Amino acid sequence: MKIIQSFSFLLFLFLLSANCLAQPIPEGFGIVYGQGFGFNLKAPKGWVLDNQSGVSQGMHAVFYPKGGTWDDSPVVAYAQSRPKTDTIKSADDAAQATIKKFHEDGSLKYQGKLAKTFKSNTGQDGVIYYFSGDKWGNNEAVAYYVEPKRINFIVMNAREKAIFDQSLPAFEELAKSYKPMEVTITPPPGAAK
Repeated sequence: MKIIQSFSFLLFLFLLSANCLAQPIPEGFGIVYGQGFGFNLKAPKGWVLDNQSGVSQGMHAVFYPKGGTWDDSPVVAYAQSRPKTDTIKSADDAAQATIKKFHEDGSLKYQGKLAKTFKSNTGQDGVIYYFSGDKWGNNEAVAYYVEPKRINFIVMNAREKAIFDQSLPAFEELAKSYKPMEVTITPPPGAAK
């Protein structure tokens, strides 16, 4: 398994370096990783993977329908990860923490509900929540994967409810492409620890 994961990672690095001006990749796949976590995702049919446009916002893998951009697409998706804590150990805990944070930030009508449980294409258990009611009028679907030390998640966001509903099959395809991997990041010599 490590050989396949290492090969996938090396292939990803090769493809990344071969395209220094990184263009969005239709139905592309990539690795989302950071200190202590890593997972693969594949853009759904008709969508692109963009590993540049969201970087300034801390998102190294963003997705949107082909023909759009991260800035102007009516529906977008992105992937992130958070560590487990003493109080956030499950998808429900993460969802409740999100609701609490939005309430604290002034979106008092923000709410979330469990939409479904599912399995990824490789058999990992996932949970999808739907969120709405923030002060900007967003509709969001969030797929959570609970790993031993982290909760990895994929978010889809749309302002218009009709576009949100139309995009749910693509979001579920993206969420089901999730594949966890072991990642060890070694800082360069002299880097702060």
